[in-house]
Amino acid sequence: MATSHSPSLLSLASSPPIFILPTHLKPEELHDTEDLVVQAGGKLTYDTKEARIFIGRVAQKKRAAFDLRARGVWTEEAALPERSTDGEAGHGQADVEVPARKKLKLADHVGSDRRSTRHRRTSSSTVSPSSDISVNDGSSPPAQIFWPDLSTHILILKLSWLEACVKEGRLLPYQPYIVYAARIVTKPAGEVSPKAQAPLSAYSRVGSGSQSQGTTARRASKPTVTTSILERAKAEAAALPSSARRRFGDHGYRHASSQIDATKHMPPKLHRTTTSELEYQAEHPLPPLPDWAVGPNAAYACCRSTPMQTANEAFIAQLTKIKEARVLRLDDIGVRAYSTSIASVAAYPHRIHHVEEITRLPGCETKIAALWREWQDSAPPEADDSERFIQVVRDLDADQDLQHLRLFWNIWGVGPDTARKFYFEHGWRDIDDVVEFGWSTLTRVQQIGVKYYDEFMEKIPRSEVESIGEVILRHARAVLDIPEDKFGTKEDVELIIVGGYRRGKQFSGDVDVILSHRDEFKTQDLVVDVVRSLETEGWITHTLTLHTTTSDRGQATLPFRGSTSHGHGFDSLDKALCVWQDPNYEGKDDDDDDAAETSSPSGTKKKNPNIHRRVDIIVSAWRTVGCAVLGWSGGTTFQRDIRRFVRKTHGLKFDSSGVRNRGNGLVLDFEAPRPKGARQKDALEKVLMGRTLRRADYDAATEWDDQDTWADRERRLMDGLGIGYRPPEERCTG
Repeated sequence: MATSHSPSLLSLASSPPIFILPTHLKPEELHDTEDLVVQAGGKLTYDTKEARIFIGRVAQKKRAAFDLRARGVWTEEAALPERSTDGEAGHGQADVEVPARKKLKLADHVGSDRRSTRHRRTSSSTVSPSSDISVNDGSSPPAQIFWPDLSTHILILKLSWLEACVKEGRLLPYQPYIVYAARIVTKPAGEVSPKAQAPLSAYSRVGSGSQSQGTTARRASKPTVTTSILERAKAEAAALPSSARRRFGDHGYRHASSQIDATKHMPPKLHRTTTSELEYQAEHPLPPLPDWAVGPNAAYACCRSTPMQTANEAFIAQLTKIKEARVLRLDDIGVRAYSTSIASVAAYPHRIHHVEEITRLPGCETKIAALWREWQDSAPPEADDSERFIQVVRDLDADQDLQHLRLFWNIWGVGPDTARKFYFEHGWRDIDDVVEFGWSTLTRVQQIGVKYYDEFMEKIPRSEVESIGEVILRHARAVLDIPEDKFGTKEDVELIIVGGYRRGKQFSGDVDVILSHRDEFKTQDLVVDVVRSLETEGWITHTLTLHTTTSDRGQATLPFRGSTSHGHGFDSLDKALCVWQDPNYEGKDDDDDDAAETSSPSGTKKKNPNIHRRVDIIVSAWRTVGCAVLGWSGGTTFQRDIRRFVRKTHGLKFDSSGVRNRGNGLVLDFEAPRPKGARQKDALEKVLMGRTLRRADYDAATEWDDQDTWADRERRLMDGLGIGYRPPEERCTG
């Protein structure tokens, strides 16, 4: 703990049980902080089930909730209960604070005497003779601080609260230091949690001011005050049976995602290598580690090639199911961790045969290795991979809650948060419940998602994706008055099909296309004209959203707003979110072009039988078309790591509208033509400084990379950012 203040004036005697989170704390900092709590008379506990106040170097709610889950404490964010007015509240009682005090030192050498005890601390009105005595000088009235009722709630406070209390020598209000306030809940069905361990509340460390007199006789046999926390804990543990012992300082920590309920079967966490396995390893040594797995950029999925078809697809499919369960449980940290592991395994070019092959991959540690071992051992070596399984995944597949959540999550316009509200708050169980009880509360996008639920679940083959792209291009040319003799020239409008199609998927969930033109005037509000034309001809049945955010700002790159910029990402371009249906079908009356339905021989109107599709039409200015294409072509983890990479290595902000310097906000043009060969490095340094490259600044012999296709602009962008170009078929990170 980065403070040297003495806690002699601070009293934590009225505080609920305190647990120090070891996250981001060095061992000596952890021990010093624990010592400080004890010296201040607080009840320090190593049992997370008993603790009600958690103090640590944690700044985000999601991280705080994750740390609690990792230690077997499941919570949901909730307001703290009202404080009681009778002087007692939950675990804490009134702590009378005296702002101005006169301190009479009695016994310096015994003021810090505190011991571990096997008795729960009980409050006592008797002041220990070894305590410092403070007297109110009457200069100001005492102020009372009450802890909230924490019988069913917990608080995670910043470590700076404790430091501030020590510095001021008094108990400061905790409200400004709250990281996370939550209600304790039962573990969700099918979720993993740490193994049960012996109750540790009986071994909580307490301060001398709160010890009962019954412990006095034992003090002589206890270690001296100079004995370290570690030594005292070992002395306590020596008296315990071996089955009840645990490593000091682990605070009950376990990898939650590597275990399931104790009542269910789980293979040993540590795999014992047999003689036959050693012989197999000797005969089949580990394959060489890929070049991308070492070096400073090993952690970034955007700096390696990840093909659509991988050597470990079956195992990746199991990990993907675990990741999706984390998505539905709003575990963002778990989602990122599994996404990183999946991307790393997917890029590995060899079929995995050894646990060691996984542990040496970036983002894949013992947890993923243990899951692979279980998956590998679930069937005989000669069995097909389709027969192998992970028990946790089977439990997730059978989990009724997750089945309902997946159903709602697949509704267009419904995210994990909304899916959970449908199920847990409203109690809906199927699509019919949504229609019957909640139709009026849905957004228009969600209503369309419900109406065409089954149709939207049907995947789109590549041939149909291409035909939709051709129709959109035809209408774009029409609204821009592009003559036929200019088709395919630099005066033509360009259409690029992106998304999963460009990565090589045989079937897509929707169609994403980007329109661009070298004349920036022609892309201004182009999305509005194209959508109107398609609606008129009957191709678009519903336009759910129509954004002209780029046109509204003069097609400039998205402004940089520092740490407050959030939520724009790759979606800041002009864009239309549409429902698509081919208006041409057998039996349609060709003379009635405006009719979506026509009369059948029986006299009734015939309904268009063609399936509805989801189509996104995106428009980008030509000078940043490379950013748009790159931003809409990679897998989710690939795109995430581009942003991480350029931020950490160059201090840049990248999105589909362009690149900016985070320091000064300048727009950087990595797509523009630049010198080749030895002069390229110098040119990129100028670009990073925000300078425009001019041919006049270079000699006539300098060779330039000046091809002006959208593919060349994307290539120059990737090389300029430092991630290196790789075709879209190698960006399949998932």
